[in-house]
Amino acid sequence: MAAAVGSAQTKLVFIEAEPMDFGDIMKDWDKASRARAVKKAKPAKGKPVDVVRNAQESWLDAYGVPDAAERERLAEDRRFPSRKEMEAMPVDAVLDLHGMTALEAEDALAGFFRDAAAKNCRKVLIIHGKGLHSSGDAVLGRVAARWLERCAAAGRSGRAERSQGGGGATWVLVRGGNQRSR
Repeated sequence: MAAAVGSAQTKLVFIEAEPMDFGDIMKDWDKASRARAVKKAKPAKGKPVDVVRNAQESWLDAYGVPDAAERERLAEDRRFPSRKEMEAMPVDAVLDLHGMTALEAEDALAGFFRDAAAKNCRKVLIIHGKGLHSSGDAVLGRVAARWLERCAAAGRSGRAERSQGGGGATWVLVRGGNQRSR
């Protein structure tokens, strides 16, 4: 039995078909699903090495390869001074904290580092003393060490040479706006 329903634009036609068994419907569904899975499981074109090579070539096309002189310049810019080079650098400014309280020392350190960075100092010396005249440990040495850990302008640091105060003084590399980071 066939029926037709329609309008000026569309026309639907219903055709009576033989009844299907649910098992047949599931078999058709499984066949279609397997066919889609086989299509998706196709291996990628080319070998994995080719895919990697293409990715590397794309990167090289985008960024290029620096020549030898450029590589040397880049390496020099990134190079950090060795410990010996840092210790051998001349001291550009000195701050003596002797006789100050902890609060006075922190204020003095803040002003000192602000000035040192503004003057493009590379290395400064902080004399805090060994604490020989205080009861207990060296208070200013601990204050200076804690302050330096929090200070963004303070770079690497170390114990001063004996001629500059030894254990009672600390040298610090200053991080400034116009200098390379250390």
